[in-house]
Amino acid sequence: MLYIYKLFTFLLEPFLVLILKKRVLKGKEDPERFKEKLGETKITNLSNVVWFHVASLGEIKSISPIVKYYQKKPNINILITTVTLSSYNFFKENLETKNTVHQYAPLDGPRIVKKFIKYWQPKISIFVESEIWPNLIEEASKQSKLILLNCRISKNSFAKWKTFKKVFTSLLLKFHSVTVQNEETARHLKYFGIENIKNFGNLKFIKDENKKPGILKINQTNRMWAAMSIHYDEVENIIETHQKLAINYDDITTFLIPRHLNKISSMKTLITEKKINLQLVSENPKIDQFNGIVIVDKFGIADDVFESVKIVFMGGSFINHGGQNPIEPARFGCKIFHGKNIFNFTEIYDLLEKNNISKLTKNPSELVTEIDNYLKDDNARNTQKKVSFSDDVFIKTTNYLNDYIL
Repeated sequence: MLYIYKLFTFLLEPFLVLILKKRVLKGKEDPERFKEKLGETKITNLSNVVWFHVASLGEIKSISPIVKYYQKKPNINILITTVTLSSYNFFKENLETKNTVHQYAPLDGPRIVKKFIKYWQPKISIFVESEIWPNLIEEASKQSKLILLNCRISKNSFAKWKTFKKVFTSLLLKFHSVTVQNEETARHLKYFGIENIKNFGNLKFIKDENKKPGILKINQTNRMWAAMSIHYDEVENIIETHQKLAINYDDITTFLIPRHLNKISSMKTLITEKKINLQLVSENPKIDQFNGIVIVDKFGIADDVFESVKIVFMGGSFINHGGQNPIEPARFGCKIFHGKNIFNFTEIYDLLEKNNISKLTKNPSELVTEIDNYLKDDNARNTQKKVSFSDDVFIKTTNYLNDYIL
């Protein structure tokens, strides 16, 4: 099976530049740096490189305290590779230093990853969460010890990988060690015969200071709620919820934070057809006594919303997606509502529900009822609990990584 994959990716390599150029035209790739995904870079080579490989915004946020810890250590250079534009923007604003550089992750073509590894020659390679790319894993394991950090294998992913048990096992065995987010992932890994497993807890529970409001300026006395990480198939649910709340509240403001930005124009059409007031953050980042729907059409500024808006519905849960991670709004003391499909983050939601931070709403009608009740209950809003974060996960993780890095 791996041989077939390697052959396929080898044959695909000549066409990847055309695919990337097409994505540039659609605004999905960085027009100046997309060739980095082909293993090419203009970044000056560094020595003694610690390489962190993540996928997107959530993962780079989760390792941010770890990266900042090693930035303070002498004679260490850090390379961070990511896939998405939003993750690079986060890096640029929060992690870029003289000894910490960013490159877009190479696509998983055999010659591409060999070129990338040969150029950087990392002393240690750290893949975060579930970045399983066969060619990249194989080449990285030849160059240095390979760690899978904060690994998460959902029930759906586990079911898929069981079909290819031999292949997945051979890939996992390339990792010198694996740290997991939860016991469920540990059990899944043991099914594949992986023994060198550490469970320090989820990196996203590391204690971190809340970011002060930045790009988005909210000056509202209106009633407000936010719909976070909303998939396009859920947009009509959010619009319906807004309309029903507007029957009782003529000053209701809904912040719609999409999971992806490629269908903003379609979202605008859906909203304007309903004759609902609409404002885009990219056009006007100041929300001043606005009634209607605000589309947060820029990545990395959701924290600005949570600083002021304390009622949040988490997307990916009204559809069969498995939910999105509710940690960010939980940090800000938000009341979190979600649909029934949260199997990607069961353990986190169990913790939040136990502490009365989150609550299940089975459909949009229930969501309207719960938001309405919460808007009316001043005591509930004023006594809302925050999720408890600590330094424990951070200390255990850095002590573990020190053996490899220092």
